[in-house]
Amino acid sequence: MNEEKDTITSGRYYTLTVKRYTGRFYMLEGKGEQIPLLASEAPEQMKPGTEIEVFVFLDGKDGLRATTKKPYACLGEFAAMEVVSTTEFGVFLDWGIKKDLFVPAQLLRKELQEGDICVVQVIPDYDGVAVIGTGKFDEFFEEDTSALKENQKVECLVFGYNEAGIRVILDSKYKGLLYRNEVFEELNIGDKCTAYIKKIREDGLIDASLRRQGFRESTDDARSVILRALKAAGGYLPLYDKSNPEEIKRTLKMSKKIFKKTVGGLYREKKISMEEKGIKLL
Repeated sequence: MNEEKDTITSGRYYTLTVKRYTGRFYMLEGKGEQIPLLASEAPEQMKPGTEIEVFVFLDGKDGLRATTKKPYACLGEFAAMEVVSTTEFGVFLDWGIKKDLFVPAQLLRKELQEGDICVVQVIPDYDGVAVIGTGKFDEFFEEDTSALKENQKVECLVFGYNEAGIRVILDSKYKGLLYRNEVFEELNIGDKCTAYIKKIREDGLIDASLRRQGFRESTDDARSVILRALKAAGGYLPLYDKSNPEEIKRTLKMSKKIFKKTVGGLYREKKISMEEKGIKLL
């Protein structure tokens, strides 16, 4: 996260300068403030004047602290995190650093239990001093999609589901959707995958696909699709060389010609076996 303010605030990275060593802490200086860094977290013994990049967070009554550990997300970013404890007021998530990230109950999409994985965005706390997480981040998505184009490769983070499919965050800032009938693998909350833009809607929602649209079919592409579909179906697909071409297209989004060629290759590699009316994963 870029250094944007004249004062040091929680949830951001800063390059600070070593002022002095106290025995337990290195006192780091920047923007007229001094922030303690545990000596045990220092990459090496540092002398006064040494510059170091750290993440700064608010550690309760102890005030601002610095760490060389990398949080899963800094201010404004999205990440999947595990619930480590719950209270009536909200939940605490493993943030990747010493301090857990608090998410108030009113900012949760649903009730969570210890061990659950959820996707949150790190935002300023109500007082503007600390940071908290929110699972209700629809209003924070980037609405200007002019920089995007169809078939563009994007990175997805799964954060939810609806009747149509799997809700994803694209390239850490756009809202997207993978249609359920086009996904042949299990995608859970917090999973990441690569996709391609199918359609950019006027409302800012982006339809995405795990396969590039209009791209010439290749056996390499089809190979991964068939293997993913087999795993998602429990190891067996009722498709074989006598299957209706439309059934193959509807199930795997590929032609029968490519299906037969790819299945033949997988069989020779001993990845699958040919059953009477289907294929089985070995």
